[in-house]
Amino acid sequence: MTGSRLRYSLDAAIGRPQDWFFSWMLMDDVTFGSTCGFCGQSRQRISYEIMRDADRLWVCQRCAGRYCLGGMLDGAALDQETIRGQVHGLTARLKQRTCQDIVRKVSTGADDQALLEVALYFDRNLQLSPLHAARLFLAIEALEEPIDRRVFEVQTRSQAHQHEFGELDNAARSMVWPALTQQKRRLTSLGFAPKGLGRSKDASQRQVGCPAHPKHHSQIHTLT
Repeated sequence: MTGSRLRYSLDAAIGRPQDWFFSWMLMDDVTFGSTCGFCGQSRQRISYEIMRDADRLWVCQRCAGRYCLGGMLDGAALDQETIRGQVHGLTARLKQRTCQDIVRKVSTGADDQALLEVALYFDRNLQLSPLHAARLFLAIEALEEPIDRRVFEVQTRSQAHQHEFGELDNAARSMVWPALTQQKRRLTSLGFAPKGLGRSKDASQRQVGCPAHPKHHSQIHTLT
């Protein structure tokens, strides 16, 4: 990636990354508006609080895995393999909790049977199919608090889900497209890519970075 070395250069004040330790506090910014305290990249979703003596920083998911940051549990230092496993588990749990909270917020008290079906599907599968994602994302647009649809990481690995996506109308495909994980090339080859995709960017891709500290729109949890 062009300029990646400059992007990952650390400020002298940070010192050695291995001198920093995870506090096991995680922040989930559902607007992808946070900035990493290590590499300075904006548009971050998951951030991890790290500490060195009295200093505290929030770092992005890439830096949390890139550098050999320390970690303690019950007063004992953990090896890197255990730390990576701990970070992976905490991240997965926080992402899942965030999605569950959003689904419940939209569906609780709703008279729309389709939204109730979305909530039931998510509770059973812990993910959304393209059709259920389209229904949920339409309801999310009516919320006052902004939420980036990419937090749901919709998967279309199965042929059934690929064709379910293809059966959506163009507006629904355009709404779900930014939340797809790794199957966009396959869907494009099937002729399912939303029309006009190359002429306009999704609003979620035009976020402006914000300072790397907790915001009112972020979920912050200590998960150990």
